[in-house]
Parts: sequence; structure tokens; C-alpha cells
Amino acid sequence: MRLWVMSDIHLELTRGWDLPPAEARPDFDVMIVAGDLIPRAERGVGWLLERVPGRPVVYVMGNHEPYGEDIDIDLEKARTAAAGTNIHVLQNDTVRVGNVIFAGATLWTDFALHGDPHGAMVLAGDRMNDFKKIRRNSYKERFLPHHALTRHVKSWAFLEAEMRKPRGQDRLVVVTHHAPVRQMSSAASRRGIDYALDPAYRSDLTRLMVPAPDEGRGALRPADLWLYGHTHESFDAVIGETRVVSNAKGYGPWAPSMRTWDNPHFDERLIIEI
Repeated sequence: MRLWVMSDIHLELTRGWDLPPAEARPDFDVMIVAGDLIPRAERGVGWLLERVPGRPVVYVMGNHEPYGEDIDIDLEKARTAAAGTNIHVLQNDTVRVGNVIFAGATLWTDFALHGDPHGAMVLAGDRMNDFKKIRRNSYKERFLPHHALTRHVKSWAFLEAEMRKPRGQDRLVVVTHHAPVRQMSSAASRRGIDYALDPAYRSDLTRLMVPAPDEGRGALRPADLWLYGHTHESFDAVIGETRVVSNAKGYGPWAPSMRTWDNPHFDERLIIEI
């Protein structure tokens, strides 16, 4: 199966870029959009319906989709917009296409990357727009770092449970927005990523990339492929038994000051075979 993979398109901060026209696209079976397509996820669904008709699209919300929205209401609006179409909006759930199971979640993070989750949560709450622009509880409250941590734990448990289910000859592809690995690409490290805020971008979930015994819950068989976004990097490595890939465009182009996109290594025609 050929997967057309991308993330972090950021249509709200992009001018003059679109998906390649039909005749210039790669041959693909399923398109994967690993979050941050555009604020308000139902708008992302509409954009995808216009441009990618007739083939399955797996779409996971990023942190920017619910900006200015209630995080749960935005998800439900997106699912309603996608109902009965070729677009599959995944949040702690799966969709099967042929013999491939796609498990999707925004994932958020556990803030534990540097060993001080509390400090990382305080810093993120003070400095990140995620915790100023997103609402919850029917718009009554701000979405805060401890809410993100709760969602991370639920998504982590969901993904582990999927990996412990017998799947025979089926393949498992995980799609998350936040990164599941602590390492970053060398290009991203050169762009001056704020190390102090890295725990809000990444969690170390490599323990899900190696087999684990049954322990009464079924043996853990890692995913074959894990696709992510959020960090605006290109990354491709095999960790344990899982290939981990990011192909994020990032912001731009935004003429006249930004003539290309944020990640110069983004490949708008990237195909991953599974």
C-alpha cells in the first residue's frame, strides 16, 4: 500500500501553495495528514474533500486545529463533516483500509522529556499559544497543560491497547501529531528549536516500538510505521521494530518575506510503502 504522507500544512500561514494538481501527484492508495492543516478541523475536512476525492484520507487533528475553538466540539464538527465520505478523522480510534489498520490520535505530550514534567508544564502554560487559544468544557475554560497531559495518557493507553491486539498478517500504522521520539533531525536542531519547550513537542514513546510480553493483556507487537508532525522537521529512522517518519511543511510560503516553507526538506510528493 502506498501512503502519501504530510503534515503541518498550516493553510492559515500559507500563500501561493496548494497540493500538486492531479496529473502531478504521486500514485497513492491512502493520504495521511498528521495534523495542523488549518484551524477549525471541519475546514480541513472541506479542503481535503475538494482536493482529494475518491481515495481514503486519514486526518489527525494537530494543536492548531482547535485554536479559537472548544477542542472537543471542534473534533465533533470535523467528524460530522467527514461522515460518509472518504475522509477519516481519527482521535483515539482506528480505520481499516485493506489489510492496514490506521490508529490515530493528536497524542499531545507527557512533558517528561527533560525529567521535570511540572516545570515543563508551567513553562508551556506561560509561553505557548496552545494554552491560551484553545477552550474546553463547552468554551467555559481554557485548555491547560494538565488537560493536555490527561489526553496524552488516554492516547498512550489507546495506542498500547491496539498494539496488544492480535492482528495476524495485518499491518499497523500509527498517525499522531506530536512526536513520539526524543531525537530530532539534524536540520531541525540547526534551526534553533527552543530546547526548553521541547517537552511540549515530544514524548519518548520508544518503549512502544519494541515487543513486550503478554502480562495478561496480550503481547505487545509494535506498529510497522509511525507517522507524526508538529516539529516542522523531516525525519525517517527505524527505532526498535517501527519505522518513524515525519514530513512536515511548516509555515509559508508567506510572500514577500517568506518565499518558501519552513522546512526546506519537506517533500510534497513523499510516498511511504507499507
